[in-house]
Amino acid sequence: MGGKRKKRTKIVKVKPKLPKTFECPRCGKIAVTIKFDKNHEGPKSAHIKCGSCGLETEIHDLPPIYDEANAYGRFLDLYLEGTLEIKDNKRNKDHENEGEDESLSSETNQ
Repeated sequence: MGGKRKKRTKIVKVKPKLPKTFECPRCGKIAVTIKFDKNHEGPKSAHIKCGSCGLETEIHDLPPIYDEANAYGRFLDLYLEGTLEIKDNKRNKDHENEGEDESLSSETNQ
């Protein structure tokens, strides 16, 4: 005599995803990308590059279990210690002073 039993709706929890870009310790913009060298087995090496200021480096001998977030943490530690070998690319030097042009500021202050 009872009605049809209703099905309970399943609550799906969204798993948080790791970020793909990180904050640069030099310029402060979220433009750091990390790519791993997948050619050989064993310890990984990561190529780290900032798309804004051109900061570029490689970290070798990372454990195979490391992902982008772990490699960024290691990069940040080495950068702040000052023990990291950095290759500077002056590619986007004109973007560093973006919005700070003296001719524009003198025109707007009049």
